[in-house]
Amino acid sequence: MRANTALMFERASGYVFVLMWPLMGLGLVAIAMTEGGRFTTHALLVSLVCFLFVPGIVLTGAAATHYLYKQSREPFTYVFDNDGIRAVGVTYEYAHKWPAIFQVKRRAGFLMFFFAPACAHCIPLRTIPDLELQTSLIAMAAAHGADTRGT
Repeated sequence: MRANTALMFERASGYVFVLMWPLMGLGLVAIAMTEGGRFTTHALLVSLVCFLFVPGIVLTGAAATHYLYKQSREPFTYVFDNDGIRAVGVTYEYAHKWPAIFQVKRRAGFLMFFFAPACAHCIPLRTIPDLELQTSLIAMAAAHGADTRGT
């Protein structure tokens, strides 16, 4: 959920999407208060939906992925080599060659290897406690053309 939330803010459209809902909720509250100061149950429910929409989407997406897709629960390992990055699980292998990795960032407790706008391999920094290992992974990406200014 934390990685998904961090990735939402990688594009300007993410800010618009995330901020639009609470602003609509505030607008509804303001309209209800200016029209006689009565706040109806209907207005309260709609404003609550506006405030809780984005967190609800993040939670629903995480829960659906976790409970509906068995592969998302199986252990996997990241492999970094001269070809690129591979996530190797028990029943799958997912790979991106280095030319697909265009940017590397440290954000929200993750080392993120971007392969598309707002799409990245998000590796928790706590799983790579050795700063030298983090630096070598970033250097490997930089050697293959990735922008590493965000690290």
